[in-house]
Amino acid sequence: MCGICGEIRFDRKEVDKNSINIMMDDIARRGPDNKGVFIDNHIFLGHRRLSVIDVSEKSNQPLHDAKLHLTIIFNGVIYNYKKLKTILIKKGYVFNTSGDTEVILKAYDFFGEQCVNKLDGIFSFCIFNHKKNSFFLARDKLGIKPLYYYYDNNCLRFSSNSKALLKLNLNKNKIDIESLHYQFTLHSVIPAPNTIIKEIKKLPPGHTMQFDMDGIIKQNCYYKFDDSLIDENTDENDIQDEIERLLCASIEKRLTVSDVPVGILLSGGIDSSLIVAMAAKHFDVDVNTFSIGFSSINKEIGDEYYYSDMIAEKFNTRHKKYSINDNDLFENIDEVIKCMSEPMVSQDSSAFYLLAKNVSKTQKVVLSGQGADELFGGYFWYKKMHESKTQNFSTFSDNYFDRNHYNFCKTITKKYTDVDYSSLLIKKLLSGYDNSINFLDKILRIDLSMLIVDDPVKRIDNMTMSWGLETRVPFLDIELIEYVLKIPAKLKIKNEGKYHLKRLARKYLNDEIINRKKFYFPVPPLKIIQGKFYEYMKNILLSERCRDRGLFKSDNINTLLDNPNKYYTKLEGNKLWHLTLLERWLQLNVDE
Repeated sequence: MCGICGEIRFDRKEVDKNSINIMMDDIARRGPDNKGVFIDNHIFLGHRRLSVIDVSEKSNQPLHDAKLHLTIIFNGVIYNYKKLKTILIKKGYVFNTSGDTEVILKAYDFFGEQCVNKLDGIFSFCIFNHKKNSFFLARDKLGIKPLYYYYDNNCLRFSSNSKALLKLNLNKNKIDIESLHYQFTLHSVIPAPNTIIKEIKKLPPGHTMQFDMDGIIKQNCYYKFDDSLIDENTDENDIQDEIERLLCASIEKRLTVSDVPVGILLSGGIDSSLIVAMAAKHFDVDVNTFSIGFSSINKEIGDEYYYSDMIAEKFNTRHKKYSINDNDLFENIDEVIKCMSEPMVSQDSSAFYLLAKNVSKTQKVVLSGQGADELFGGYFWYKKMHESKTQNFSTFSDNYFDRNHYNFCKTITKKYTDVDYSSLLIKKLLSGYDNSINFLDKILRIDLSMLIVDDPVKRIDNMTMSWGLETRVPFLDIELIEYVLKIPAKLKIKNEGKYHLKRLARKYLNDEIINRKKFYFPVPPLKIIQGKFYEYMKNILLSERCRDRGLFKSDNINTLLDNPNKYYTKLEGNKLWHLTLLERWLQLNVDE
């Protein structure tokens, strides 16, 4: 896991040294172990390295192959790189490193653009072909690794983070009206290629981009989920066995494909607890586990220590807990927001940021349980949608949208309101599936192919990589996803959801963990807003900069400030925090 960036000048001007410094500084926190650049007049490629596989200097980047006339910068990990390397050696390739970066480079030389279909892993990378003066950018199938870019007639810039692109685009950064609608409707999910800033784009998951020095760009989608379903009468034991096999394989490669120790983020819920249990039972590794907690407010509990302690003791892990008081949280809010490539309203951004801050002192790699709810039907709104009398767009919007279009227009000024973009998008996505696909199965596919990418996945990458901590997510393994998507969704939500995962978990965990009420990990001070957190939000929303921006309707701001804990979204987000987060993100990352 690393950070990559680059600038290619179509106008043939020399890349400005100030631009290089800004871009390299922007990705510095992602790769604390080494930095490297390739500069050739109008071409710049930059890399910051977090050394995880082949930690020697040989695998520092940019990595150049003089014989093949190729140079690569790469962020991510390729789990099957040793298998691919064996294939390529048989084809006559000679390797100078023992890492996965060189494998990508030679796989590109042999397979061409189809190399991405051979890679089992998470990645964003750029390959420069010196002979053809062409470039090849790619993002992994699920979009776990980010890749932002800016493009005009003069140049193309790209980066693992959006901030340098924003800094280099001063006075041109305009809020994208369509994306703003998504921001306040889809829980801050803005689907690729859009971002909240009109001029900044992101390469969609499962896509590649090719371009040359004349600025001719071609994008290609190389992967999307299969729509097929298996027979509803498939034996439950067979399903359980296959899920166990695939999850076990997913955990194994994420634990073992590393030249540094791998830990586990343990919340105490069924997902991370099952990862710990399977790792402890099946693999000869010492397990380090880590948990975080915040202060509780009223009935809003801020930690899951009771359950995480139980798992750590049962599986004899080396367990560390980090308790964050309100002062620590408050003092880090601006830093959390600064590290967001895009504005993200979920409270647990702060949790991942502060957890990573502590864990990164002793670990470079951890596993996390993200993605299990989306894959196995664990969220409460899935069941509500399934039990609804109607099975259409309104079923989704009534149970998921943070705001309908009417409420959006009551929040945002007329200058920034247009058509109901979010409704149009979801209707288009739903109609794009075959009629034989059940409504809830469509929703789970939309969740896994779009919503999860720009909410929990992006959140984890941004927050943990801000401290040079690589987070791997076993539940988001492509083979596992492809299998579980073939199980009809209505079977997954039986018995309050995660039916198949809970059946598997009974082999490893006790009933107290499995049957506990689902806990949506909160950061209470950002949900029950009071004291200095309230004053912080008030000062931001009543600031001169916020007023001059003219984004929010003042009467709506006043309503929220008068009743800070009255207005919540369907997914239990505080609307006052939503407005504050976006405005502060713009202040810290766009204005300054």
